[in-house]
Parts: sequence; structure tokens; C-alpha cells
Amino acid sequence: MTRAALSRRVVLAASLSVPAVALAQPRFPDRAIRLIVPFAPGGGTDTTARIVAQALSERLGQSVVAENRAGAGGAIGMAAAAQAPADGYTLVMGHVATHVVNMAVHRSPGYDTSRDFVALGITSTAANILVVNPQRQDGIRTAADFVAACRAKPGELSYGSAGVGSPAHITTALFLRTAGVEAQHVPYRGGAPATTDLVAGNLDFMFSGASDCIPHIRAGRLRGVASASARRLSGAPEIPTIAESGWSDFAFEIWHVLSARVGTPAPVLARLQEATSAALSDPAVMDRIAAMGVDATPTLGEAAQARVTGELARWVPMIRAAGITAE
Repeated sequence: MTRAALSRRVVLAASLSVPAVALAQPRFPDRAIRLIVPFAPGGGTDTTARIVAQALSERLGQSVVAENRAGAGGAIGMAAAAQAPADGYTLVMGHVATHVVNMAVHRSPGYDTSRDFVALGITSTAANILVVNPQRQDGIRTAADFVAACRAKPGELSYGSAGVGSPAHITTALFLRTAGVEAQHVPYRGGAPATTDLVAGNLDFMFSGASDCIPHIRAGRLRGVASASARRLSGAPEIPTIAESGWSDFAFEIWHVLSARVGTPAPVLARLQEATSAALSDPAVMDRIAAMGVDATPTLGEAAQARVTGELARWVPMIRAAGITAE
């Protein structure tokens, strides 16, 4: 064999030693990405998802398309996301109910947050506000007043929520359990109808979403007593937190989280995390999210995953101990 032929053979062997996968691996993403929204169009999760989808599209160079898969308190959409390939082309926008509450209130939700999902970023936080009708409960002005009123009439005060297992229901149940008091739950088909009934004097109190109750507080129809947030809400800074009111370890916040599938290849996951961090660090994007009446304070990467993991460990046992199960 000539020296030239031997040299060609060596070059050919070297080229064949390069993994075929590496040679054929396309740059991610090379097609549209699906972003599952496990709730109906028009709500806070849907709006947040569409803002984030647009921001990610601009940074990834491919369309990110929101797809609504509502039902069972978000469990249907979450299960669909959990069954998708772990290739980065299916993401999901959930929140504290889908990622934490459903793990406690559903016997078989069809997915497992810890097993199936890795957080890319938490977009924002919000919290329900404890409100009363001042015409019906004029004596309740502080969280301590509220607890005293519940103790004076065990199980008699009534409260509304958007339904069994909703964030408002969970917030109330956890605070009642923390304070060692009881009240009567009246579930509604949505938070707005419950707030309307509270304004009408048909309920004693409720933990209401800020966007639902702040206009009524400003108009004097409801009184804001305390918020379930870790710090005072930017939209109602005059209302103290429950922690400030004597229950220092209590805060149940509603956060939205963008997640990918566990098992997504490391380079793909890194690309998604990079794009998510860039999107949620953009003031224009966060201003659009803040306009929804939430605190646009993003948590990214490992810190976002740590929050999800921590709240699973904290709240799931308490929710189960409270005996709350999905309808």
C-alpha cells in the first residue's frame, strides 16, 4: 500500500470515528414549540403564557404556540405535557395549583410534578387578600379580629371560593388550620361570582384575588384585612400581610411557572433556560405581566426549581391533613 493510500485510509477512519449523532444533530429549535396552557383561554395563566410565548419566540427564532388543554383543575393539560417527548418541543405554563395543590387533592392526577417537570422560570407572584363585607362584619378589621370572630362562632362564618381545591379555597383552609379555627366553605364556579356574593352580603369573608377585590376595597364595599403574600402587595401596600399580623410563618402565594420535561437533553434545556432568563429579564415583558395586577418578580433556573420543590414539601402534607380532595 502506498503512503498516499495509507494516509487517505487514516483520514477516512478518523472521520468515521466522529459520532454520527453529533454530525446530524440539528440546532435547537428547528421547528415550532408547543406551550400547553392547562386552563381555558382568557384567564391569568393563559394571558401569562401568551406573553411569555411571544417573548420566547423572539429569542429562539421559532414560533412558540400556546395550546389550551383545560379541565380537572389543570390536571388534563399537565398530564398531556407529561406524556410528551422530553425533547424541548413541549413546554407547560402552570401555577401553584397545578404544580403543588393537585399533588395533594387528586388521587391520580396523571402526572407527578417532581418526576415529570423541571422549572425554567417563575414569572410572577400574586396572593389572595382576606376581605370582609364591612356591613356584615364591621368588627373585623385585623387578622386577629377575624380569628377571634371565628372562635366566637365555630364553623358559622361562611366564605366563598372558586371551587374545591382552588387557590382561594386552599389559602383559606390552610390559614384556618394554622390559626386553629373553623368556617363554612361555599364553593362557586369562579372567584368573581363569590366576590359578588360577598359584596351583596351573602358571605362573611373570603380570600379574594387582588384583581377581583381591590376595586371593591377602593369603593368601600369590602374591607381588606390581610394578604396571604410574603410581603405587602404593590397594588395594595396599605394592607398588612398575615405574617405581619401575628402568623409569621404563613404565606401562600400564587405563582406561575414555565416548565420543561424532566429528561430534556442538557444542551436543549440550557438553551431554553437561556431564552427564559432573557425573556423574563426584559422590562417590557415584565411590564406586560405586571399590568395583570401581579408582582412581576421573576425567579429563574435553579432558584425556580428550588421554590417548587420547597413548596411541594411544605404544603402537600398540610393540604392532605386538612382533608381537601378534588370534586
